[in-house]
Amino acid sequence: MERYNFKNEATAWNEMQEIRNSFSPDLLKEIRVSYRTDSVEKATEIVQKTLTAFKDAGYDFSGIEPGHGPGHIMRDYMNSIILFSKLEANPKYILPGFVGGALHDIGCAVIPRYEEDKKAVRHAEAGALLVKNLLEENIDLNDAERISIIYSMAAHTHYRGGSEIKCADGETRIVKPYLDLDDTGNPIWSVWFTRWVDRLDCNGPTMIGRHYLTLAEEHKDYDGETHFDIEFAHHMNPLLRPFKEQVDEKGKRNQTMSEHLKMFADSQSNDSPYGKWDYGFMTELRDRSTERIYRIINSTQIHPQFSKEREKEIRDAWMIFLSKNVEPSELGKKTAKKLDEMFGELNTTVRHPWCNAFLTTMQEYIGYSKGRLELLEEQDSSSYHLLPVTEDIREVIKPKNKWVCAI
Repeated sequence: MERYNFKNEATAWNEMQEIRNSFSPDLLKEIRVSYRTDSVEKATEIVQKTLTAFKDAGYDFSGIEPGHGPGHIMRDYMNSIILFSKLEANPKYILPGFVGGALHDIGCAVIPRYEEDKKAVRHAEAGALLVKNLLEENIDLNDAERISIIYSMAAHTHYRGGSEIKCADGETRIVKPYLDLDDTGNPIWSVWFTRWVDRLDCNGPTMIGRHYLTLAEEHKDYDGETHFDIEFAHHMNPLLRPFKEQVDEKGKRNQTMSEHLKMFADSQSNDSPYGKWDYGFMTELRDRSTERIYRIINSTQIHPQFSKEREKEIRDAWMIFLSKNVEPSELGKKTAKKLDEMFGELNTTVRHPWCNAFLTTMQEYIGYSKGRLELLEEQDSSSYHLLPVTEDIREVIKPKNKWVCAI
């Protein structure tokens, strides 16, 4: 597989417009599966082959910024297996939804997630273009299957409206929402299924660790409407204000981590534009994790007094949790250590509420992982392998004794 040149944004942009124009909901009828088990088995094979081929082409998943790296990719794959092995749905919609869900963030290997506010071709589109090249070369798919997978990956970023982007090459481009409803107003399920998998790791205890790991460098995040600056000391302030009040004196968005997490938690319902089509087993998984994340958010509003020894014990356990379960890579380990040094410079009115939240997160993770592992035990053992990410996804999911003993 040839490495794709993303430095030429005009070429990538034009190719993405061709992909948008080539997709139609009618293509889903031409997907060659008849049963849910067929879809899951075929999708598992595609994902495993794709990730191996990416590594062979020289892409390094371990270098992806923490929060979207190997741990997240592994959980996306795990959540695809778990969700689609039980969800009652048309098998033809499951195949692209499973593959798109498992691979939706691999574009972060070439376009960093938090460096795309001035790009029209972002990590979602980058991943789609990378997979497009691979699927044309190595895997037996018809055009409908290939296009549906690629489009679903690109469309996982749920744009609510169009935006005008002044790109690095000097051109202004309009990023428009992806088509996710058919002519009758019904969901294009392959797109929504891909988004569902993404949301399953934007909820619950893993989301706390993922988001925390992104804070080692100042960057811009996204609140569904606009990009805003993230600065560690302010972001860790355990403030929890109404959404309209989360602005600075100049009127710019300045969410704290508690507020950012609550924004995600509040969106996990059928009353939100993101969860409006959720049903069945997706709703069950979503609601379990939403209960967990609310308990964690609430724990940031408690101000206990920890001894120096207990605080160190909690922080040490938290670093192990981050580097072994959330982001199992050398970069994850280095980032966790750097963040702990930054955390140590904050005052106790910030550190102690968050130490309480770290404890709660790890406690919630024990229940979360137990449920996921029980669901995985129902699957064929061949699905546990996800090279080059891990030989056995269960070993990443299992809580580590070194931090369990400390909490």
